[in-house]
Amino acid sequence: MLEDSVGSQICRIERRFDNHPGLAMTVHERILIADDDPALCLLLRETLQDVGYEVRIASNGDELVRMAQDQPPDLLLVDLMMPLMDGFEAIRQLRNDTRTAHLPMIILTARSTSSDVVTGFDSGADDYIIKPYDVDVLLARIRSHLRRAAQLPVRNPLTGMPGNVLLQAELERQLGLDHAFSLLWIDLDNFKAFNDAYGFARGDRAIHLLAHVITETSDHDDFVGHIGGDDFAIIHFGNDPEDLCKRLIARFDEKMRALYDPADLERGYLRGIDRHGVARQFGLLSLSIAVVSTNTRSFNSVDHLSQVSAELKQAAKHISGNSYVLDRRHSAVQIPELIPERRGQQRPEALLIEPDESLRATIATTVRLQGYRPMVATNVVDAQGLLARHPHPNILIANISDPTVWSLWNTLRNTSHFIALVPNEEAVENAHRQGANAVIILDHNFEHFTDQLLLHIPHASSSDTLDESEQSEVIRELEARTRILEREANEDSLTGLFNRRYIDNHIEALAAAAVQLRQTLCAIMGDIDNFKQVNDQFSHMLGNDVLRTVAKLMRQNTRESDLVARYGGEEFLILLPNTLLEEAVLIAEAIRKTVEGYRWYALEPRLRVTISLGVAVLRNGDAEQMVATADQQLYVAKRTGKNRVAH
Repeated sequence: MLEDSVGSQICRIERRFDNHPGLAMTVHERILIADDDPALCLLLRETLQDVGYEVRIASNGDELVRMAQDQPPDLLLVDLMMPLMDGFEAIRQLRNDTRTAHLPMIILTARSTSSDVVTGFDSGADDYIIKPYDVDVLLARIRSHLRRAAQLPVRNPLTGMPGNVLLQAELERQLGLDHAFSLLWIDLDNFKAFNDAYGFARGDRAIHLLAHVITETSDHDDFVGHIGGDDFAIIHFGNDPEDLCKRLIARFDEKMRALYDPADLERGYLRGIDRHGVARQFGLLSLSIAVVSTNTRSFNSVDHLSQVSAELKQAAKHISGNSYVLDRRHSAVQIPELIPERRGQQRPEALLIEPDESLRATIATTVRLQGYRPMVATNVVDAQGLLARHPHPNILIANISDPTVWSLWNTLRNTSHFIALVPNEEAVENAHRQGANAVIILDHNFEHFTDQLLLHIPHASSSDTLDESEQSEVIRELEARTRILEREANEDSLTGLFNRRYIDNHIEALAAAAVQLRQTLCAIMGDIDNFKQVNDQFSHMLGNDVLRTVAKLMRQNTRESDLVARYGGEEFLILLPNTLLEEAVLIAEAIRKTVEGYRWYALEPRLRVTISLGVAVLRNGDAEQMVATADQQLYVAKRTGKNRVAH
């Protein structure tokens, strides 16, 4: 039995999960009793538990309010005369709180005067029971109020979570209080295909699973609601809604796999018919999350907030797989493919299929600059899911490394313009032969790549294109994206050093400059000793820490003019312009001593790390021979005992 405890959720749901692919959920009615008489509380608890209710006890009015707000019950039994806060004031406060305002509240009182009863009703009570009470009458009244409360349209009948009425009331309350909060609108992708493939019973289990993930993952004070169907909402009061989105996605992605048959899970998609009658492949269930925050902008009404949320959700639905979209229109940096369209716009759409995340972002920015709305997919299956909702993109831009792109293109070629992204010159002719309207080679000159995109993407004919300020913003973002791509292409992601590609592209120029200026150029090739044993004995994660630390120590022992690179695996290459061989040997020796003397025990008490290095100098302007000589000297250092410098 797993009992979820989310502080501001209106209805507490107890869920039972088994080990089968589906999940079962049962709802148990919970009663909160407030009375300062321990004997009476004990008797009431036993009486109510005997007939199947769950019971919690508060000993005073203040405790009652806190407990009801923290874990709202299904019904409250409230004594009028209690310390700290009497029942009248407790009921009044609970009626003024959206989280508890709808709950049935029954007065327990030894007073029978009409004035006390009237005051109780005026405070917000639904009924009263006079002590000593008749058990049958008490139980009958409890059943009656619970039955009536269950018929009120405040909770979603499938999950028991707060529905639209309570969600709207809570949003109005928070806007009125001028509290800072974020609204997360969560939508389940590919749900229709899942229902069609497995039936409504398993579809309900998917909804239950998402409800569980949301209540389990949300913060204690968050308000959690079920808008309807496969849409949920969270009113989040934390400072980092993006972190909550990531946790929701990770948790759901882990849990939802239990809903699939093994064969479908292994294949990675379901076959189905979209709403237009077209047979498609649909990816696994995923989440699209729209995030609107009052920290970013102000909202004058719930309608205004809902409109912005709906726009953001549409932007999220244009991105395949799990995605979240934050409203950043008033922040310094914006991600153009995540900026929703202005209300009423109908921009033409461009479908992007590219496995590399940075390239996808750059392409999306470029097509937006040209006046299109990007639909972003990592592969053909994800693209099929997007086409199920938006079947007629004006442009298809796709990496043809996946040959099934051509089958997809054949279904679109009558309505779309196809720009094929290919790896090399050899693939250009084949792409043209198969019908691509334009072909761009994915080289590492990213400025050239974006220029080619702008050249081959026709400007949208829609009159509702970007205005001047939006164009300026997108151009700035495109320039930023290009810089990011350049850095990622030239930088080793683990250590932050240059990568081998960067060295290969620059070493000839360094050698030529050294010859022209009559200066020396040296190379140091370093390799961590017994690195495989580090990985095998400890872990690859610790091995990564070792690589990062060695990279840091190398930077500390080299000059700003030196080029330090991770050359591959545990190998490093350092190029030292205008450096004599003797100076290079001293630098290599300083690196060796620093690595040997580092406090590796801080990472792992048994860890000891050393490095061997080979040094060579440029001769006859031959950079390739210099690197080969440094590598040969490294081999000498390894063969003669490791943890040494050879030259």
